[in-house]
Amino acid sequence: MALICEDLARYGVVLIPPSTDNYLQLLADIERRLRARVKGSPPLEKEALSRISEHDTRGSAILLNQSEVAIASLAYFWSFRTSEGRIVPHRLLPGTNRSLLLPFCLDDRTARFEAFWHTIFPGSKRLMTADGHYYGDNTDVRAPAEDELWHGGFFGASAGSLTDQMEPVKLTLDGVFFADGGFAGPNQLGAWEHTTFAAEAYLACAKLAREARERATPPSAFFVRVKEVTGYQDEAPPPPPPPPSGPLDLDAIRKHEQWNVGAMVVWTRERLGDEDAIASVAAWTDAPAPNLHRL
Repeated sequence: MALICEDLARYGVVLIPPSTDNYLQLLADIERRLRARVKGSPPLEKEALSRISEHDTRGSAILLNQSEVAIASLAYFWSFRTSEGRIVPHRLLPGTNRSLLLPFCLDDRTARFEAFWHTIFPGSKRLMTADGHYYGDNTDVRAPAEDELWHGGFFGASAGSLTDQMEPVKLTLDGVFFADGGFAGPNQLGAWEHTTFAAEAYLACAKLAREARERATPPSAFFVRVKEVTGYQDEAPPPPPPPPSGPLDLDAIRKHEQWNVGAMVVWTRERLGDEDAIASVAAWTDAPAPNLHRL
């Protein structure tokens, strides 16, 4: 059975399934670039070459960014048919680590690096496979500038592995964030909420830090207040919200993202010390974060 692809072509994000005439040509270009870049590289990169060369093309698709803006993150899920005939989804959220969408802890050099290696430029493509990997980088559009160079080899990301006993039948793009903050997609997985709640938590902590500096609040009182606002405790983090099978649990998502930002404040304190940490958190207000908005 041919793989079904549900993309966001209206917004310029297109999936090319194996049944399409130009799939093999696009795949060959991705593999050719990978071979050129892994020469003399560590065994890990050679493993990536093996995976892309030997993967079952029936369980893959190629994503093309035909929009005018770089893609910053993707939420998607594969649907599999078990041997009993059940359809099982495998959901993949991009997470809310520091990025162009949440640049509150990025310096200028790191931001430029992120913009080249962790986005999908207009005109660029990625191979997405049913085992949760995707391959490719923006060198199919242009070479990196001097301050964008990375010596780690070809880029491939993974979100876990799957059993060979399930047949991939459909790939669905659930949400796409563009680098300018625009968001498109059905949003069944809550990528919009995860990212916007994280941004709110960063800015709430930044506001507390600015107020603490203006009022000469003792550092200890500031960090206590951060823990109150974010729900952070000096213990293991709460589990992330389970994959939604119905309406999103907005309260659980908000608490999860607030806790993560609270942990970031505590980590900054451990790294820089009290006063410098407060100054660093206060500067989050000035981070060049895009305006997150739905398209």
